[in-house]
Amino acid sequence: MAIKWNPFTPPYVFLFLRNLKENPEEVYKKPLQAKDSFNVTMFKEKICIGHSINKEKYYLCSNFTNEQYVRCYTCEQNDFEKCFLLCDASKPYGNCAQNSEAYEYCVSHPCSVYLALIANNVKVGVSFNPLKRWMNQGADVAIEIFKAKNGLEARKIEKEISQVLNIPQTIRKSQKARKLNYNLSRSLPEFRELKDNVVTYLEKTDYDLQESELLYKETELSSYYGEISSLDVNPILNEIEKTRQITGELVGIKGKLAITRVNNSYYVSNLSKMIGHSISFSEVPLKLKGQKSLSDFLSS
Repeated sequence: MAIKWNPFTPPYVFLFLRNLKENPEEVYKKPLQAKDSFNVTMFKEKICIGHSINKEKYYLCSNFTNEQYVRCYTCEQNDFEKCFLLCDASKPYGNCAQNSEAYEYCVSHPCSVYLALIANNVKVGVSFNPLKRWMNQGADVAIEIFKAKNGLEARKIEKEISQVLNIPQTIRKSQKARKLNYNLSRSLPEFRELKDNVVTYLEKTDYDLQESELLYKETELSSYYGEISSLDVNPILNEIEKTRQITGELVGIKGKLAITRVNNSYYVSNLSKMIGHSISFSEVPLKLKGQKSLSDFLSS
């Protein structure tokens, strides 16, 4: 199992599923949207999710893998996009020294540098497909601040902004889960001021700005996430690795966080914990197991 976003086709988010017993070479899409009944049991069995061969092709693997990994060793080494995610722009070839095809793609395609606001946390990031990336991260608001000539240059700019202006490159999922119902009117002014500071800084550099339709356009993303923005309470944490289930009516999906409602209670589940695991669906609600409050989780 894996979760993917498509910013152009409602309901925007869906699960990638395989039936290894009946048709292991086929990938099924299960769309997810608000008000769906979503009752899932996760098993300990974990299968390698395979690897991207290039931007168009994907290899489906059926090897078992360790609980802490989503890929077997071979697929991890051969994944086309691995070096994009772990790029160290200080190296001549980034992380693509052993992947010439990925390196050629990186240096021949324009790449966005952006700021993303999640509640009152801001991160700087890069992407060849920024809108999809923002949705995948669960950004509330995002803005492209620079269009670099290629991915390697974008990584250099990202790292420079992070170090010089003290803007993090990641936001933990626990931070995202804590503030799902955050009032953005409290954080937007500071976000916009920070954006202006970053743009002013970049204008003083020698980087060659590329044309882009998204440049400096503030994008609000809550409409993609179902009814999450209407929550008046923070959900209870469902620790999937312990309960091995998700149950209830979907309120929405925000990045990798699924929010469900059971009676008058709300629960948040990290779908990343289910990636690669065997799962089964039920048409009827499951019996709730030992979730604890989010405040207990965050203080432990």
